[in-house]
Amino acid sequence: MVARRSGEIPVLIFDLDGTILAVNSFPHWAAYVARGCFPHLGLGRRARIASAAIALLGLRKLGLCDHETLKRRLQHLWQSATLDDGGACELNFIGGLSRHVRPELKPILAAVAAGKVDAVLATAAAADYADALGRSLGFADVLATPRSRRPSEPSNRGEHKRDSVMTLLRARGWQDRPRAVFTDHADDLPLIRLCQTLYWFGTTRDLAAIEAMLPELRVFAGLPRDDALAMPLPEAACG
Repeated sequence: MVARRSGEIPVLIFDLDGTILAVNSFPHWAAYVARGCFPHLGLGRRARIASAAIALLGLRKLGLCDHETLKRRLQHLWQSATLDDGGACELNFIGGLSRHVRPELKPILAAVAAGKVDAVLATAAAADYADALGRSLGFADVLATPRSRRPSEPSNRGEHKRDSVMTLLRARGWQDRPRAVFTDHADDLPLIRLCQTLYWFGTTRDLAAIEAMLPELRVFAGLPRDDALAMPLPEAACG
């Protein structure tokens, strides 16, 4: 990463679903597994994996399992299905997701990829695909829900995400730098509380509640295109 002469340039912390991506990646991933999109497997194996995924989605729809259980079991199915594919399905899936990157964020993501700013991708999405997607977008540091986790270990969200981000920042020596977070979800409030600037991609109702709780927070709705002072980057970053 580029050495910084002062602590004035913020570390940028990005959420994935609904923020960098204009969609939630989880339903796309679940549908990919439920369709059995694993061409390296035989038809019988593909059908068994698809049937298992469809059954899980049915249980979730009926309220017979929670989201965490669904995600964990889909991770197991995905890992079993892609064990010997050399990463081909992962590349195919993230290629589809890449089409949903918000156009207005592409310049700042290019600056991240070029090492002009220090940034972290922190998401509740499964690392099974979020790691590779984050790397393809130019992030050197990606924090996602681990591929393997204890039954009691939650997704990388809420307080857990806040703690994982701060652990990484301390490891990088960035803990005293200002922080700017890009997100669309009030679940990130524990992390938002530790930031000075918020770029918001969620609902106006949730944003109003956050602003009422955190009146000192510098807030922007989305990413302004015409306010140079709002962009937490050196001028050269987007040039």
